[in-house]
Amino acid sequence: LSLELPAEALISLGGRPERLRILDRHGKAVPWLREQIRSSATVRVQDECKSTATLVREIGQGGLVLHFELDEKSPQPNGLSIETGVKDFEQSVEILGWENDAWHSLLQDGFIFDSSRVLQLRNVDLTFDSRKCRKFKVLISQAALERQAELRSVRQTWNKDEAIETVSATEVRTQAFKIERVRFWQRYDRQAENKPCWLAVDSGEFSMQSLPSQKQTSIELSPVCFPVCGIRIESAEANFSRKVRVLRQKNQFLAEERIWAIDLPGYRKNHLDLRFPPQNTGSMQVIFQDDDNSPLKLQKIQYLIPAYRLLFFAEAEQLPCRLTVEPDGAEPDYGSAELIREALQKTTVQKATLLERKGDPVPLQPPQSTFFPRWTLYAVLCLAVVALAWALITAARKNNTDD
Repeated sequence: LSLELPAEALISLGGRPERLRILDRHGKAVPWLREQIRSSATVRVQDECKSTATLVREIGQGGLVLHFELDEKSPQPNGLSIETGVKDFEQSVEILGWENDAWHSLLQDGFIFDSSRVLQLRNVDLTFDSRKCRKFKVLISQAALERQAELRSVRQTWNKDEAIETVSATEVRTQAFKIERVRFWQRYDRQAENKPCWLAVDSGEFSMQSLPSQKQTSIELSPVCFPVCGIRIESAEANFSRKVRVLRQKNQFLAEERIWAIDLPGYRKNHLDLRFPPQNTGSMQVIFQDDDNSPLKLQKIQYLIPAYRLLFFAEAEQLPCRLTVEPDGAEPDYGSAELIREALQKTTVQKATLLERKGDPVPLQPPQSTFFPRWTLYAVLCLAVVALAWALITAARKNNTDD
């Protein structure tokens, strides 16, 4: 049988999977093996669609026109990448395809940009429906002021000292935009096996402390479920960037990373997770480096813990079983791990289901000892010695009487 452990059940039983115990209907312990759940997951694959450039021409205000033709055996693309070494740019891209002796628009308002110095972000990928076209025209021009303004507003949100750079970004480019390569590709999803699964457990209420002298915001967290392998942060702001440090019990360093979110028309990405080695005890402190920005409007913080299942054998007469805990217990070694793993490969696993909570966890009764206490053994030995001495005295008296 396989019993998956939802976060709610694990928390209600103390939040420590190593202390879990399974009892059959007679109250006897049932050996189990704990493992992290793994499942198939969708992963994105990208195959290149080889092509040949047939025309490259400059147009006004630093624009470019490029023509491409797919190789005969290339699959039909659904996207392209414009590879360039240029930094800090905003360019508009239009893609057309040749079909039925005419050019047809496939993408009208593509947007590529680089803002590595402020946003640490770069986007040179565009997706489109190529239909049945084998020839393409790519028009690259300076982005409209409205698109530049959208990106500038995000820059100002992330770093209020970027006013000089954002003004210069509106200047008209007089030289042609330099590109190194245009690469067509076909992107699709496929199933990948054995990807570890995780649970996101809400931290509940948390306390925030502002540290103006250090331009920081500090949060105290007290996990109720272990092991904690990371945290996920959700904020009300659509565009933000913060360097975040995680400490254990205010002094042990766990992780430091930048979390960010960017939301522009046609472009939305974020990075909100921080991972660190598994933690089984103690509180945590999360420090946000705000600098000159206002503190984030945090909506939720979640702990990332492994999604576990318990594997065990159970006969019909043992059911129903009960899930309980052994206070302060360690991971049990029943000596049956290899047997359970072998059975897992050869048989179909049946899923067990948790029913409603039945009161508090049942205390485990220690097994009845088959040995006598040491003082009892001493008493028995003493009695034996006394009996032997009495027998010897009686025998000696009898011999004296006979004489």
